[in-house]
Amino acid sequence: MLPDKFKPNNEYELVRIGSDNDGGYLVEKNSLLASKYLISFGLGLNWSFEKEFFNLRKCPIDCYDHTIKYSMLKKICRKNILNIFKKKNLFNLKLLISHIKNIFIYRDYKKFFSDSKKHYKSAIGIGRNKKDLYQIIKKAKTSPLFFKIDIEGSEYRILDDLLKFQTLISGLVIEFHNVDLHKQKILDFIENFKLNLCHIHGQNPGGLDYLDKNGDPIQLEMTFTSSNKILSNQAKIPHPLDQPADPRFPEVRLNFEE
Repeated sequence: MLPDKFKPNNEYELVRIGSDNDGGYLVEKNSLLASKYLISFGLGLNWSFEKEFFNLRKCPIDCYDHTIKYSMLKKICRKNILNIFKKKNLFNLKLLISHIKNIFIYRDYKKFFSDSKKHYKSAIGIGRNKKDLYQIIKKAKTSPLFFKIDIEGSEYRILDDLLKFQTLISGLVIEFHNVDLHKQKILDFIENFKLNLCHIHGQNPGGLDYLDKNGDPIQLEMTFTSSNKILSNQAKIPHPLDQPADPRFPEVRLNFEE
């Protein structure tokens, strides 16, 4: 079972930002509207969250992901052009639509990341070509900041820095990986972070492969808000806007300690 501290105490006004399934997150509405800058760690091939955030706020966006390169995006385009003409794909509508969308991924990237929306080919944490949080916040030059963090386990390297700069943060959505190994680190963060935990969602990629021996997910999304505006003192878990990250598998049920 998950620690009771992992469960939000109240219900907040949540909105879904980003694509269906993987790539979309629930955020608290007031923290979204209060933000003047989005800092996003981890893009992959899905920047739907960043696109929708910009449509709602029209604020500057800085994204950091060292894995995204022009040459890779062009290869994906060429590969999907070839995939369209494979017989097995012609009769699978979902696959066909996916391949067609990915043909234009390079053009979509070039169109979105311009002007006040920037992608930096840098990682977060330690080592060569890594940026620390102080450098990143200094570059923003304004606040309140909204953070989206999905960096495949490196999130634990920056939790202490998030605490240092928490007064500048209006909202945070963060994906925790290997939760079974890092429960105490997450608990310490929740207890020392002054923003309110307003949502939790279990990730289901791989189905049962992402559950620990107790049946709890080892990958969790958590959302925090600086707002104290609540709808009720009973959080909705699961929330009606939640969607499974991988639609091939059912949602993960969350069980909390009493």
